[in-house]
Amino acid sequence: MSRWCAGRFAQGLVSGGAHATCSINGRGAACAPRTISRSTVVTGLAGSLALLPLAWAQGSATRRRVPQLPAANLPHDGKVPGVGEPIRVVGIGESSVSGVGLSRGDETVTAVTARALARHTGRPAVWRACGLSGATVRDALQRLVPSLAPEPADLVIVAFGVNDATSYRSPSAFADDLTELVTAARNRVGEAAVVVGGVAPLECFPALPWPLRSILGWRSVALQAAADRLAGRLPRLVVERFSAPLQPDLFAPDGFHPNSQAHSLWGEKIAVLALPLMT
Repeated sequence: MSRWCAGRFAQGLVSGGAHATCSINGRGAACAPRTISRSTVVTGLAGSLALLPLAWAQGSATRRRVPQLPAANLPHDGKVPGVGEPIRVVGIGESSVSGVGLSRGDETVTAVTARALARHTGRPAVWRACGLSGATVRDALQRLVPSLAPEPADLVIVAFGVNDATSYRSPSAFADDLTELVTAARNRVGEAAVVVGGVAPLECFPALPWPLRSILGWRSVALQAAADRLAGRLPRLVVERFSAPLQPDLFAPDGFHPNSQAHSLWGEKIAVLALPLMT
């Protein structure tokens, strides 16, 4: 478990309207709005609370069984060549941002997004990231945001949700935490465009046994619905969604973290979502 920020590694503990739905596996439709019904959210939350003792027991067993993978090795920041003013990209998030399950930091979603933006625009891009494995949004507010380099950015990628779901963070608190985090990050890097990554659908994670995967899947749906409301609270912000189930071939060997193929697809989607916010 690790933390790294702006190229520094240290020890420590993933539409142009309200939201966008994107297929991370490349097999779904192009970005298109989708809604989550209130009844679905309420029913799922009620079920997850009723099954909390079972979720706790299965979760404890799963943590003992699943191998703990390290964060990605250097580099944790980088440059992409181009012509003109560079596009400055900052990533902040949980283990997906720190690259758990990957070999190198330049395989992560932040680096992929920077390369995609450079390719789409012809401009150079620079990227840096701040990731903490096991972090909730609340953890990041306390431990990651203060580590963000106080330098201007054009795009901030915010990637959380898995740990907030597994810790049973309430949807309203999750949305409030995200709002506070985006505001705090902008206080350090300026009024950057923001893409909030979709909450990963935990019902697709191979490492999770049934019914735990369904229980946590309900939680992730509820958190996604809460995150969708951020676009109405904050300017120049878009919320991503996963439009298709994550396939097993998109996971690292632990069956829990995304592999390099998933990061590559994810970064390309985030770049597409970010471009309209940056023109």
